[in-house]
Amino acid sequence: CFLPVLSGFLLLASGTLFADELLITIGGGKQYKTAQVNSTAGIDYSFFRFVRSERQHILIGASITRIISDAPENKTVTAFSIYPQVNLYLKKRSWGTPFIFSRALGPSYISNNKLGEREQQHHFSFQAQVGAGVYLDLNGKKDGIVMLSFKHFSNAKIFKTNKGDRKSTRLNSSHTDI
Repeated sequence: CFLPVLSGFLLLASGTLFADELLITIGGGKQYKTAQVNSTAGIDYSFFRFVRSERQHILIGASITRIISDAPENKTVTAFSIYPQVNLYLKKRSWGTPFIFSRALGPSYISNNKLGEREQQHHFSFQAQVGAGVYLDLNGKKDGIVMLSFKHFSNAKIFKTNKGDRKSTRLNSSHTDI
């Protein structure tokens, strides 16, 4: 119920915040070292871009991720994150520009300390994410973005209990008209 409200706000604010990218994300996979399977959905909004070079951009953004587990207890977590992201671009092709990206140490608030068999000691966590994608360029302009990534929430062993939550796969997509 919170995702539609946030997405509406981000769409309305995008003109005033110099929005760069709005991504809708879905994913899931088996939880590392458990029998549970998690699914996710979320919104990533990159609102700042620093162009270091033609091949390297640094983005700052915010995300909301909803995680649902098939475990019998502690079935949901919502994570609110701020992230730094580095994009490294490969050679532009006729169909678009492929890239790899990394997010690290994105401070996050997680709504529940437990997800199935996994547990964090506090609500504070970090988001880490790595992946690859393509800025589609089918009509001579940015037509959209498609990415595949791995996302992880962990407290980086700052607190005693640190059984982080891992996603095996996320599909991110966006349509842009920039």
